[in-house]
Amino acid sequence: MSTDISNPLKPALTFEQQIERLKTIHNLTIMHEDSALKILEKVNYYRLSAYGIGLKKDANSEEYRDDITLEHIFRLYCFDSEFRNDIIHIVEQLEVQLRTQISYCLSIKYGPEGYVDVRNFNDKKNRNGKSVHGTIMDSFKNEVKHCKNLPFVNHHQDVYDGHFPIWAAVELMTFGNITSIFDIMKSEDQKSISSFYATSPNHLKSWMLALVEIRNICAHYNRLYNMPLKQTPFLYKENLKYRSKQNKVFPVFLVIKRMLHSNEQWESFLRDIVKTISKYQDIVILSFIGFPPDWKNILQAPTSFE
Repeated sequence: MSTDISNPLKPALTFEQQIERLKTIHNLTIMHEDSALKILEKVNYYRLSAYGIGLKKDANSEEYRDDITLEHIFRLYCFDSEFRNDIIHIVEQLEVQLRTQISYCLSIKYGPEGYVDVRNFNDKKNRNGKSVHGTIMDSFKNEVKHCKNLPFVNHHQDVYDGHFPIWAAVELMTFGNITSIFDIMKSEDQKSISSFYATSPNHLKSWMLALVEIRNICAHYNRLYNMPLKQTPFLYKENLKYRSKQNKVFPVFLVIKRMLHSNEQWESFLRDIVKTISKYQDIVILSFIGFPPDWKNILQAPTSFE
């Protein structure tokens, strides 16, 4: 098999060569080479370099500003890791709650296995012209096979001939599929669920899509700091000013706050976020996560549900 490519890959560099390149080519200050070596042994520079976006010279995009050190970039990586860890826990709580709300609505109205009947949904088509409901069901069947060793899956296979009630089925569905189920639910069913969050179906759908994106970023330890997001959650009038040209994470915080009705879960989460940002306040650029200067006051203020 030919390995010829139009642009040859860069040669591999030893850690020592990486340090030399960072100093000479990229103008990155290395305070202590021993500690730099330990950093590069922990986190490869390809991952670290993403945290250098926005820290280069205006006149030369290859060179870092004179005040930027490898330790600075590594601490941004550490901040992002802790920031994501704070967020994943609260998103997990909302995800579990959404699974509960959707399974309860469908089971009470259509019965334990009503979710398998496309007539209980709006039969939308995806971009490929295939039924969204059918795609969700195919994905669910694949998850059943993939998770065949789980005790509750074994139980339903052995005792119920492979039939799963919706409250068990949702535990095998991806958060993306849960969002797709909500999208194809009948209007009155969507309203029933969105009323729990004091919002409209359209708002809730956009919030779920945003949470799915954040959840996937956090679960796969991808970068969230200074990362433009694809999903733009709908915001209410009083919060529209917090949107930016590049969609960053702050609007999702406003959504989480509203979905939790500013309860004790939200207060606990906010304490964790304040602690994490305070720990790294000397290096974190708030605008890179979409946070306005008065973000604490905004997130601590009571939520209006008018």
